[in-house]
Amino acid sequence: MDNSSRTDPAAAGGGGGDDLPPMRREPLRLWDWFLPFFAMLAVLAAVYLLSGKGSTTAHLVFLFGYLSIACTFLPLPTAWLVILAAAPEAGGGFGLPPLLVATVGAIGTAIGNMHDYYLLTFLYKYEGVDRVRRTRWYGRVADWYNRAPFGTLAAGSFLPIPIDFVRLLAISEGYSRLRFVLGSLVGRWPRYFFFALVAREFNLTWQWVLGIAGATVALGMWRGLPPLVRKLQDRRRRPRNAKETPE
Repeated sequence: MDNSSRTDPAAAGGGGGDDLPPMRREPLRLWDWFLPFFAMLAVLAAVYLLSGKGSTTAHLVFLFGYLSIACTFLPLPTAWLVILAAAPEAGGGFGLPPLLVATVGAIGTAIGNMHDYYLLTFLYKYEGVDRVRRTRWYGRVADWYNRAPFGTLAAGSFLPIPIDFVRLLAISEGYSRLRFVLGSLVGRWPRYFFFALVAREFNLTWQWVLGIAGATVALGMWRGLPPLVRKLQDRRRRPRNAKETPE
């Protein structure tokens, strides 16, 4: 997106301006994406059942299918499965080659990220959500992102820390779907390969996988619960304050 088309938030009186460019020039229909995806899941389920539990094919299908549904709107932890997939079978892992784990996992995650792309684009049709793009904070962050969108997206996909805002920012800026997918692949492949290589070389067992899964869930709760609690508290206070306000 051309930065010159963006209204200066400061010049717009603290907001993003009424002439803020739309996220995308063409509309995206949810079912154009999700119907083929659900069909793919049905095929994966059939392959999983026919390939036999514990087979290499079944492990790959499970890895791919799980990562393909993990997204911001369904925040499933992913690191534990990547490590489990490459961990030796003797320790309770799948024993898959790290190169294969990284490749299949990165493709699955790229598909999962496209759920965010379609769903967030759909939600931005509503004024309450789109208002975020008109804030001064958003304008500054978007200007920073647009200096190197692909590199920023790839780096955000690589770093194993909660920085989902980079991916969401790319979506809100109407970034090309093809480049969005490529950025996810370029960032996630080395990340998953590193996890898988560590699991293989250090012979990590299921206890390690369980600990990593627990730590991931705890991190997600630490990140998500405080804002949720504050929002619930604000809702409880609103009626009380409304009653106290004189007519």
